[in-house]
Order: sequence, then structure tokens, then C-alpha cells
Amino acid sequence: MKEIKIGCAASNQKYGKRLDTAIIELPRNSNISGLFTSNKFPAAPVLVAKKNLSSLDKKKKTALFINAGNANAATGPEGLRDIDRMFADYKDINILPFSTGVIGERLDLQKYGKSFSFAYENLGKSKWNNFATSIMTTDKKEKIIKKSINIKGKTINFIGIAKGSAMIEPNMATMLSFVFTDVKISKLKLDKIHKLACEDSFNSITIDGDQSTNDSSLLVATGSSLISLSEANERKIVKTIQEVFYSLAEKIVLDAEGATKLISITVKGLKTESDCKTIAKNIANSLLVKTAAFGEDPNWGRILMAVGNTSINFDEKKFNLKLGKLQVFKNGKLGSNYSDKLGLKEFKKRKIDINIKLGDSDKISKVLTSDLSKDYVSMNADYRS
Repeated sequence: MKEIKIGCAASNQKYGKRLDTAIIELPRNSNISGLFTSNKFPAAPVLVAKKNLSSLDKKKKTALFINAGNANAATGPEGLRDIDRMFADYKDINILPFSTGVIGERLDLQKYGKSFSFAYENLGKSKWNNFATSIMTTDKKEKIIKKSINIKGKTINFIGIAKGSAMIEPNMATMLSFVFTDVKISKLKLDKIHKLACEDSFNSITIDGDQSTNDSSLLVATGSSLISLSEANERKIVKTIQEVFYSLAEKIVLDAEGATKLISITVKGLKTESDCKTIAKNIANSLLVKTAAFGEDPNWGRILMAVGNTSINFDEKKFNLKLGKLQVFKNGKLGSNYSDKLGLKEFKKRKIDINIKLGDSDKISKVLTSDLSKDYVSMNADYRS
């Protein structure tokens, strides 16, 4: 998508010469959908981005201004004024700011300002992988997904960039995520697609149960392909967008701080999908389950504990548990063919699949999480030192 111009730079602060600032300039006719943290302490850039997104001047181009290393969160009115001062010279642009990093520290306006200025002067010279690198904090890997589909002989493109490896249990958004497509989609429809895509991806992952002050997700439709969303192509386009979001969410969990396992938890059979998700997330956030996964200990008792440790009602006689295809519990009783030796085989895998059935309904929810390792404790104990 050449119509989107990218400029990246290094502010030479927390990450030395590594890229840590980015400007993404969008075409004027782009439609933009935004979802943001519901944390009671939203960061200054979240407040500004939400406000500016609701009142875009269509005569101006819109640009994302993103910095890593400083979240500009819990900085009060000064944090808002810092944003105004930093971008005072960009009067001809609709500014959508995003920040990620340490909470409670003021932005270094001189260093970040200089870096943004360099990025702006070099718009169009950076690539998508530069963008992905520039928003990383404790991430070990870039998180980028590219897909394309063919409709009526024309190619439609989809590109997703995200960051995040801890402080992750989003609600209505994600850590930082930016997904772009060149299909033409109305703002109203884009908002609906965005919420749907987030619900089954970023709203269904958890690493440590903590929701960031800076969680932000954008879905941008530039319309440059000249293909419009229609009844004939909607399913294919929406499915592809959902795949991009899900792939980004999976990359975030795989790159979780100190993670050695990807754990997929599926719960089905309850009255509502919400009930299924509540139990799935309770398992996903259980420190005992997560440490058992790290230690490769198939301690099914910890999973059973987490299933029963919610306010959701179910018939325990209908409790069914599988690890992969291995039947551990069937109708409330230990499976006749189960053994810890077979359970260990499942827990030694890089990806652990936990499947639970608690009733006869077709309601289902899937949550992704990671294990909890010694490295996670070390990285977060030393984060600011």
C-alpha cells in the first residue's frame, strides 16, 4: 500500500540507536476506526487520539505519531500539554498520537520532538518492518502480518502491525495495533468489523491479566484499491481482516515476556458465550495453571480448580477435559485411558491445547495465553532498573 507513507527515527533514549518513533501518513479519504483501553487511568495520548478521531478535518491528511519507551501515562494535565507542545508545528495534519513504555514519566520533548521531525522529513523512506521495530518495547520480535486476496481480478491488500508482550488483557482494544487495508469501507461498517475482529482476537488473549493504560487499536481503510465492500465480497473481506487480527494476537502471546508455551483454551457448552469466556479467562489467568505449563507438569487438578473457581453455574457431572486429543475427564470422571505419562507428552509441546466441555449448548469461546516463567518475573522485577 504505497499510498501510506512511513517515516521512522531514533530518539537515542531508552533504546539507543534503535528506531523508537514513527509517523504514518494516511491518504485524505481514509476511514479510521479506533478502539481504546477501558482502564480508569487512560494515558494522555489515548485521550487526545479519541478526541481527535471524533473530529477529523477531512480537508487535512491524518497521521499517526507513535513513540516507544515512554507511555506518557499518569502524567496529568502536563502530559496533555506536552502533546500539544510536541506537535504544535503540525497544524496542517490531523494528529493521532500513541505512546508505549514506562508509566509515570514525562516525555522528553526535545529528543522526541527532534526524532519526529526527522521522521516527518523522511516520510516514504521507511518500510513496514521499520514501523514494526519502532513501536517495540520489551518485545523480542517484530509483529507484522501481510495478506492479500483477489476480488474481480483486483488485488486487495491487508497489513497489520502490533506490539505487546506484557500488561496484556485488553478490553475493547489491544496493546498497540494498527491494521490497514486498501478496500473502501464506510466508517459505520468499519467500526462494526473492527469490534468483531477485536472480540475474537485481542479481547481473547491474556498474558498476566493486567490491562494497559495505553491499549489502542486502529483499523484503517484507505479505499485506494477502488474495490468497495459489498454483499458479494463482505464475507471474504471480513474473514481476512479477522485472520490478520487473530494472527497478530497469536504473535503477541508467542512473544510474551519469558514465554515458552502458547496455551489455547477452548470452553463450550454453557448458556452463553460470555459464560464460556469467563471460565476460559479464569484458566488462562491462573498462576498455578501457567506455572504448571512452564514446568511441563500435566497437573489437571489445577485446570479443574480454575474451572470451578467462578460464579458461573454448570453441572459438574458434565465436566469434560481434553489435552489435545487426550481425554482427561469424561462426564465428571477421570478418563479410563488417561495417564500422567500421556499428559506429560501434551505439556511438552510448544502449543498446549486445553479443551473443556461443560454442557450441551453450541456456545463456545477460545482464549490464548502463555505460561509463566522465571524470566517473566526477572524481566518485570528489573523493568525500570
